[in-house]
Amino acid sequence: MAFLRSREDDVNTLDLWAAPTGEGEPYKLIDARALVPEAGELSEAEIARRERMRISQRGVVEYSWDEQGRYILAPLEGDIFLADRNGEVRRLTETEGDEIDAKVSPQGTWASWVRDQNLYIQPLAGGDERAVTTDGDGLITWATAEFIAQEEMDRDTGYWWSPDEARIALTRVDESTVDVIPRLDIQGGGATTIQQRYPRAGRPNAVVDLFIHDVASGERIEVDLGDNDDIYLARVNWSADGGTLYVQRQSRDQQTLDLLTVDPATGESRVIVTQTDDAWVGLTHDFRALEDGRFVWSSEEDGWRHLYLYEADGTLVRQITDGDWAVKSLDGINAETGEVFFTASLEIADGVARELPIEQRLWRTTLDGGARRLSRRTAAGGA
Repeated sequence: MAFLRSREDDVNTLDLWAAPTGEGEPYKLIDARALVPEAGELSEAEIARRERMRISQRGVVEYSWDEQGRYILAPLEGDIFLADRNGEVRRLTETEGDEIDAKVSPQGTWASWVRDQNLYIQPLAGGDERAVTTDGDGLITWATAEFIAQEEMDRDTGYWWSPDEARIALTRVDESTVDVIPRLDIQGGGATTIQQRYPRAGRPNAVVDLFIHDVASGERIEVDLGDNDDIYLARVNWSADGGTLYVQRQSRDQQTLDLLTVDPATGESRVIVTQTDDAWVGLTHDFRALEDGRFVWSSEEDGWRHLYLYEADGTLVRQITDGDWAVKSLDGINAETGEVFFTASLEIADGVARELPIEQRLWRTTLDGGARRLSRRTAAGGA
């Protein structure tokens, strides 16, 4: 496993550590100061991105595993470093621009990142970087979450690798319609006025389009998100085999959330599930595509947020969890055993389920239902 840890000589700088899940002691995998002794100036875009992600420290502030568990990609002070589990680290980039939102492709073949409003990929086996897009400039940005997605929707990325690495879904954001307003930037040494494109309530938002890039051919097609471009691109997920792209599209009033399936070869889409609410439909990260083509998604249709199992075409199979309590998050699914792990403020005593407003616990159920608590109460009464 890997984790971030503050340096003993500087709590505001993070290093990347690793620890074996069996025997053995934790060890430092990436030493931020050893690789980059002096922290440089971040771009305004990266400063804003980190602020919206509530990242205030320097050094290694985020990292990405490949799904095989072989490599870890870590941005460090604007450049990209690749580490393996043996502690070997090599530098992939050394440029004037900031490389942000770095990822390892699912099978560990490629590294990817955004620089100067364009998406780049590079083979980890060796070779030069390749520009996936080249026209990102000015008010056009590729593969990056726009202001509303970052600040209000908990979506911090604008591109998604398919599991087979054959394709990349990526956004194109056009901010030309967004108002420019003065904003006060308040720091310890005083305040300055910044002219910023800010999507005010009732005014035009950025236009967000979604495309699918074919890695082998370099061809790119646009995804049909519907006739109305005044919508929110809320979530994007791939099916387990990479044959289907799932898109969550939310209406501007946030009262309707559609789940679309997209043919990655043509970009054609259709709505398979719709959630509605007279107030608003909350967004989650609870969508999980299963190996057999089915998927799990959460909904508040019975008055509480619970997990539901669907066929690939959106047909409801069953409700997995139920009761007068809410699922806080779907934390994982064991495809081999059918176990489902989730967090909830829940207690079951004498066969009766009840909410625990001041506690959260980890629970286990199965795709067939039937919850069992995993976490234990501490001496202080928490979980």
